[in-house]
Amino acid sequence: MKSFNYYSPINFIFGVGKRKDVGSVLNGTYNRPLLVMAKGPFRTNGTYKDIKKSVEQEGRTLFEMPDIDSNPRLSSARLGAQICRENNVDSIVAVGGGSAMDCAKVIAMSAVTGIDPYEYLWGSRPGLTKSLPVITIPTLAATGAEANPSAVIVNDDTKEKYFCNGAYPIACVMDPELTLTVPIKLTIWGAMDILSHTYEYYFNGYRESEWQLRFSEAILRATMKAVEDLVKNPLDLNARGELMWCSIMAWGGLTKIGRGDPDMACHGIEESFSGFFDTHHGACLGVLTPRWMEIVSKEFPELFARYGRTVLGIIETDDTKASEMAVSQYKKWLKRINAPKTFFDIGDKQFSDSDLLHVASTACRIYEGGVGRLRRFTEEEVFELLKSCRNAY
Repeated sequence: MKSFNYYSPINFIFGVGKRKDVGSVLNGTYNRPLLVMAKGPFRTNGTYKDIKKSVEQEGRTLFEMPDIDSNPRLSSARLGAQICRENNVDSIVAVGGGSAMDCAKVIAMSAVTGIDPYEYLWGSRPGLTKSLPVITIPTLAATGAEANPSAVIVNDDTKEKYFCNGAYPIACVMDPELTLTVPIKLTIWGAMDILSHTYEYYFNGYRESEWQLRFSEAILRATMKAVEDLVKNPLDLNARGELMWCSIMAWGGLTKIGRGDPDMACHGIEESFSGFFDTHHGACLGVLTPRWMEIVSKEFPELFARYGRTVLGIIETDDTKASEMAVSQYKKWLKRINAPKTFFDIGDKQFSDSDLLHVASTACRIYEGGVGRLRRFTEEEVFELLKSCRNAY
């Protein structure tokens, strides 16, 4: 195991109905919060009403901004920071998936420092110095943004999507009941993100921490089991709660301990893809990941053989055969749960060669010539991978 520092100051509050207790999390300390909410049914299904009532019941003043797009915009971060400064906002409550939480983190920094959000992402990238406290209330199990300091934003003008690091949330209110509002299709798409983040450390090439390997394997198996249960019964609150916790375990900081850097090839490609096409983040990862596996497994069969045996239950002693079986079985599982198989499953667009080449070029330029760690993909290889995603496997 490699040397590491691990820090997480987040107060995790889990349970059915806990969204109604967010006011108590503010704890008499914060009295002028800004509500940053994702677009969705939350203003009509009771979520907004519950949170607003809980926040305001002790005489607090709740400020609001327009709801956040599924791919959060730089313009939204700028507007949020302006609202905070003009109204002396002292905290932020972020409700939704990764879009609202990512945007909230950038707003929180810019509001205090006065630094344009652009600078944190594409400019001088000053890093975290000060931030308003952020409370996250996830409504979808996916990115793990509720439990980490990372934020990903789209530049409205260039359609480029990039990340920066802000502050950790001070609290995360996890209410499985909130995810009942998410259709099973989006639940599956969110799970693709959980699996992708888990694969990023599991397949980074470092094998000298057996506990961490087994930890990732447990997350993968639990995520797949929860998805299977929810496909059978989308109202299964226990499975929804399991999936929420898997999301935090996958990208909340524990999987990276002692393992070095992750292989984020799929995320590196996807960020440029959804930034350009404005498609769902998790859905695109669901399409990219099996294609990535097909390529990389041929060069590292021993890694995928272990995955096949421990996660998918494959019984085969030959690593090459076991690796091939693992990728094939994972694709069969994706079909069984009705995960997206091509780009046409996630967006009504042409996905032309010229557009895909632009995505490949953008991704490789942003990540200094290529993407991936275990296997480095060139621009041409990313382009070929993207083109393969137009055809079903």
